[in-house]
Amino acid sequence: MQDPNPLPWGTQDRFQAHFIVRKDLSENDEGFVAETKPTTKGHFGSKKLVGVQWVGGSIADILNNDTELTNMILKQSFKDAHIRIDPTKNGVRIYGDWKNNNEFGISKDMFAIYDKIASHIKKL
Repeated sequence: MQDPNPLPWGTQDRFQAHFIVRKDLSENDEGFVAETKPTTKGHFGSKKLVGVQWVGGSIADILNNDTELTNMILKQSFKDAHIRIDPTKNGVRIYGDWKNNNEFGISKDMFAIYDKIASHIKKL
């Protein structure tokens, strides 16, 4: 039987790296949901990050209070500044935006950011 709503483009060349932090979660794992809301200045190619705020559960308050983490994120591109945190079945995942095959990769700076976020998750 043929799909009545086929996908028009086929396979997409989009990738996303997920970092999983193993953590035993209670039934109330909503505190581990957070994402960044970057503040920018300028338009298009001249767009620069001027601020970043975490919104979400209790982990967002902890991440907002970490000025070193904020400064690390502000050094990244606008696209890399979009970071999300979600609880999973056996832990918490940290991930960014989708990227195509030419821009996909994790720099040492991004790894350091994810590692710092993971250390905050482990402390809770």
